Amino acid sequence: MRTISDILGSRKGHVISIGSTNTVHEALVSMAKHNVSALLVMDEGKLVGILSEKDYARKVILQGRSSKKTKVAEIMVEHEKLLFATLKMSEQEAIRVMSENQIRHLPVRDSKKKVVGVVSIRDFNFYADPENEE
Repeated sequence: MRTISDILGSRKGHVISIGSTNTVHEALVSMAKHNVSALLVMDEGKLVGILSEKDYARKVILQGRSSKKTKVAEIMVEHEKLLFATLKMSEQEAIRVMSENQIRHLPVRDSKKKVVGVVSIRDFNFYADPENEE
């Protein structure tokens, strides 16, 4: 059974983030640069939220706002509302949490509650080729 630590692999400890006072446009540029669909929002090394493409679509585009004028803090999901995975959590448990809460990204914390990465629904191999299974 794979754990979140196994899934993160070499990405463990590599956190792609943006500050809450940055613009949503800057966040989108960073997402494109890193080929990710969500960013952790960190201020002074502390996790304050998460921002996804879904937040952008629903809270900027559909509301007629400008990504160059809107701050990340205005549309992010705040820390208090976040769910987390742990490094020891099983793949199945993470999928269950994401499915039950209709979310696509889970920040991952180590045993000291330090954020060490993010897993996304695309990290889970739902489309395995049956011919490659042992």
